[in-house]
Amino acid sequence: MDGKEFTVSEVIDSFGINGHTWLMFALLGLANIFDGYDFMVINVTNSYVAATFWPDAFALNEATGKIALQPQYSALMGSLTTWGLLGMVLGGATGGILSDRIGRKKMLTIAVLFYGVFTLPQAFANDVYFFAAFRLIAGFGVGSCIPVVTTCFSETIPSQHRGVFVTFGMAFMVAGWVLAGLIGNPIASNTASIIPGFTDGAITTAASGNLPEGASFCQNWRLCYLIGALPIVYGILLFFLMHETPHWYANSGQKEKACEALEDIAHKHHDDSAHYDPNLLVVPPKPANIGPNVLFSKKYIVATAAIWTTYFVGQFCVYGMNAWIPTWFQGVGYSAADSTNLQTWNNFAAILSNISVGFVSDRIGRKKNLAGSWIACIVAIVLCSMLVQPNNMALCVVLMLLFGFCLNYAITAVQPLMPESYPTALRNTGVAWCQAFARFGGSGSSIVLGAIAANAIFKTAEGATNWSLVVLVLIVPFLLGFICTVMFVRETGGKTMDQLAAESTTEDKSDTGTTLFGIMMVVAALLAVLCIVCPLVVQGWSSSPMALPLMTIGMLLPFVYFFIFATPQIKNSK
Repeated sequence: MDGKEFTVSEVIDSFGINGHTWLMFALLGLANIFDGYDFMVINVTNSYVAATFWPDAFALNEATGKIALQPQYSALMGSLTTWGLLGMVLGGATGGILSDRIGRKKMLTIAVLFYGVFTLPQAFANDVYFFAAFRLIAGFGVGSCIPVVTTCFSETIPSQHRGVFVTFGMAFMVAGWVLAGLIGNPIASNTASIIPGFTDGAITTAASGNLPEGASFCQNWRLCYLIGALPIVYGILLFFLMHETPHWYANSGQKEKACEALEDIAHKHHDDSAHYDPNLLVVPPKPANIGPNVLFSKKYIVATAAIWTTYFVGQFCVYGMNAWIPTWFQGVGYSAADSTNLQTWNNFAAILSNISVGFVSDRIGRKKNLAGSWIACIVAIVLCSMLVQPNNMALCVVLMLLFGFCLNYAITAVQPLMPESYPTALRNTGVAWCQAFARFGGSGSSIVLGAIAANAIFKTAEGATNWSLVVLVLIVPFLLGFICTVMFVRETGGKTMDQLAAESTTEDKSDTGTTLFGIMMVVAALLAVLCIVCPLVVQGWSSSPMALPLMTIGMLLPFVYFFIFATPQIKNSK
């Protein structure tokens, strides 16, 4: 570059949007589509899976005259979603660290192959223990994939377009959710065996919504998990087509390879004569300490508080509601097929929100965009609570479009903040641990909402779940999301990754964040015990008068933690 010093960000910004940008966009997008399918397929098929493993989970409610989930199975059915999410927690925590050490390309390829290989055995499960074990293991790969995709987008896209591409990329994951509904619903609800000898075996009206008693289905849900093994093929293609990011090369001490990667992009899509001298490449200094504990040092704890709290809220609401939307609408009186279709409309709206959120975020800023999205979520959930009613499919579609748009807009508005909060050497660890912890919210939410739905406070006089009250509970996390956005989020839009790293406060090498990290792990353990372990292990937990207060405490503990330890550092972070 004419004998001048340069950074990776400056070179990438000088290229603008080019063929390499679109190649990475397509490759990362496809990885997210498969990832989204793998997560959502359980929510599409959970009624059929539950009916296979627990034949008495659904029964006729004599008061309403409809088939309904028995209260004692609420937490267990919620756990079908939880196992995969717990695997995602472990995968995100481990995969993030590995990605910062072995590279983005290797980690993403391993993750995609991993969840493809371990989704396949789920199709052959003969009991819930086998099924849950492989959901957990496959979730490890799913959890490793998502943060690497986010990090790759942030390290590949020019600064002025970063927010658009990061959030648009998340639309691919939601597209996987929609595909899971479009593919899984007609397959699972088919009353005839699609693959004789494999999907044979009748299941009862457990999954049939309000069909006449005595109707039965075959175990076609198994085919949905065969389809979920397609990432095995894609993982192989990814290995040959994807390039390692120049940012990772530069920050891992491989300046020559970083310059070669930049030249490769330039020669193919920008300038055939481009040459970059490794000796002139300026790399921001690495943090003195690297590891998840550093996220809780004084230097980074406010940024960690911002993304951990807001993404926790989003995961709790998105995953919790996706797990229970079909059951909600079956309880209102819609068939299983119509209920799953409403869930699919909810996720279709999420694609639209993910496409639009980046444009707004780049225009008005990350903080204003996120704060406004929580207010929109409160309005949407109140309207759903008031207006959802039986025998009005058109109205319910409109409400699900509104709710899906607002909720997924909010959670996606957090995405650009994640990679922008940490330097390259710590970036994927930061992104992955944020997403991993937030999935505790998702893991617990499906069980917590199930426990709430089974609680007498949320029952009608006939004994049915009053979902109008249950969904109003989401106002609490939405308000917390708004408060944490106002308190902790700092504006990062429009700046290069190198500028953001340079703006960090002076690092105290003795401050490793180890003590606060240890306290946070205790908080996470308490959350897991109160909101996941107890509902699944303690008999009659959901009906205990202490269950709801204790689970509420478990979910609020992370917020109390950050209010105590991050608030004193807010002035220093500005």
